[in-house]
Amino acid sequence: MKRWIIFTFKLLLAVMIISPFTIFCAAEEPQKPEKVYSIIYIQKPNDWYIKQAELWKKKIDKNPKDNEAWHNYYNAVRYARFTETIDTKEKNEKLNHIIAEMGKAIPGSFEYHYLKHKTNCDLWDIEDLKKAYEIRPDRHETYSDFISYYEFHGDMEKMKEFSEKLYLSKDLAPALINYNYNVLMSTDQNAILFTNGDNDTYPVWVLQKVKGIRNDVTVLNASISMADKSYLIRKLKAKNVEVNFDDLPQYQTKEFLPAMGKYIAEQYPNIPVYFAATMWSYYIDPLRENLYMTGLANKYSLQRIDNIALIRRNLETKFRLDYLIHDWYEESFLATDQMYRLNMNYVPSMIILAEHYKISNENNKSNYWKDFALKLAERGGMKEKIIQDLKEKGL
Repeated sequence: MKRWIIFTFKLLLAVMIISPFTIFCAAEEPQKPEKVYSIIYIQKPNDWYIKQAELWKKKIDKNPKDNEAWHNYYNAVRYARFTETIDTKEKNEKLNHIIAEMGKAIPGSFEYHYLKHKTNCDLWDIEDLKKAYEIRPDRHETYSDFISYYEFHGDMEKMKEFSEKLYLSKDLAPALINYNYNVLMSTDQNAILFTNGDNDTYPVWVLQKVKGIRNDVTVLNASISMADKSYLIRKLKAKNVEVNFDDLPQYQTKEFLPAMGKYIAEQYPNIPVYFAATMWSYYIDPLRENLYMTGLANKYSLQRIDNIALIRRNLETKFRLDYLIHDWYEESFLATDQMYRLNMNYVPSMIILAEHYKISNENNKSNYWKDFALKLAERGGMKEKIIQDLKEKGL
């Protein structure tokens, strides 16, 4: 059986700095300003952000001291054409201009210092982040940035402190914590796990630092890992791993990370290497021939492995799946739609099990996993596509 199931849709997760979903829903053109949430929670069509930027700018023109208007205006400008322009000079100039204007209108405010920090995205200098926190220590938006900073600099005591703050803030949707619990359970003991961004990194760190779950797994977030070699060297040294950077593609290129994962797996076969299911395709594609799906992660292995047995073990005995069926108070958190899309990452493994049990003439089990996959596909807006894929596999 093939170790991968290839669908024609992409399952993308909003990441730490730059990587949003690219699936949008149609929306009526707004006539009044609406709160512009982080794309980690809610994403709107491009035209919606453009219109919101206009509406919030009008509010600012009427009252330049309106902190909320500035925050929403900044977010609207930042998320408009997000996938196309987040790293461009044009977008950075726009955001820096907004920050400069905020510095004149609302200096000393939480919004000014916090958004100034977000614009710079600096893992070395967090003075503005600290100022924002001093003004409003209750604002949970700062916690994840502190976690990144202290992880990057190796201050595990402070990282744990802010992980606890993030957990107690209840900003992380329970479904997201369950999902990332299952990501961790997709890995073997003492593994290295590469992750993509916010929603597949911070919940994992919270589970490790606050709940003590799977601290044997070393999590390497793509953005932080590509920030400075010293960070990678320190994290790998803790695993007794040494990497000769001269043997790898140029650091901070998209080719580097998959090559490093391959290098570690081949030079240190006692250390399992995994890539989260949410990783960008350019990290996965160079390794695809040697990647084996194990649930919500993919294991790199030069030797062929029975990943069907691993998927069966993980989904049937290790994963927490009740939350996918009994989704209490699903309307009470912002990221519901994103979670439905994120949960599509379960579908390939479920279809593999449905096909396996069909071949084994265990039709009840086959139908169970097929129906489970279809339920997730319906919530994720992909039911018709999955029905077609199931028909092609004779399910």
